Amino acid sequence: MTDRKGARRPTKKESVTLPDSGLIPEESGYGKMMFGLIRTRLKSTEKRRAYIPPDLLANALRRNPGIPLPPEIHDYLCDFLEGKIVAPAGRPTDTENPLSLLKRVLIPSTYTHYLAWLRQRKRSIGLEGWKQIRKADWWQGPPNERAARMTCRRLQLKLDWRRVHNIVSEAKK
Repeated sequence: MTDRKGARRPTKKESVTLPDSGLIPEESGYGKMMFGLIRTRLKSTEKRRAYIPPDLLANALRRNPGIPLPPEIHDYLCDFLEGKIVAPAGRPTDTENPLSLLKRVLIPSTYTHYLAWLRQRKRSIGLEGWKQIRKADWWQGPPNERAARMTCRRLQLKLDWRRVHNIVSEAKK
């Protein structure tokens, strides 16, 4: 088909079905990998049982029909369905957001840099500061508090200095 300018419009393509490889998911390695990840997560915690998100379990089961479940996953699934497994309290960690990843990387390094500088300055000449910055809000308090405030100011974060302390302590774990 052509329109009045002579350009050809694409015709509707029929969907092409891919040939069946004949491999069951376990033979292709995908089923082993998916169940292996869940099994590793279950074995990672010794004191209390790990929590596997239901969407991850459902995805593994849907993508691997006909594959027998490993015993650990079978036991976990039974406990989960009986209500013995409960989701951990609190907000889930945001590991996918690039901004939160940058915060977890930049905040601790910037904070430790400022803290080391402030401790050295306190030993050598004191923390009184220059006349222009003595009354600045980020130049108040002990060195660890000042370092957190300076980090917020340097990275232009809308966080409280206490939150910076929490991020730094989480990074040390």
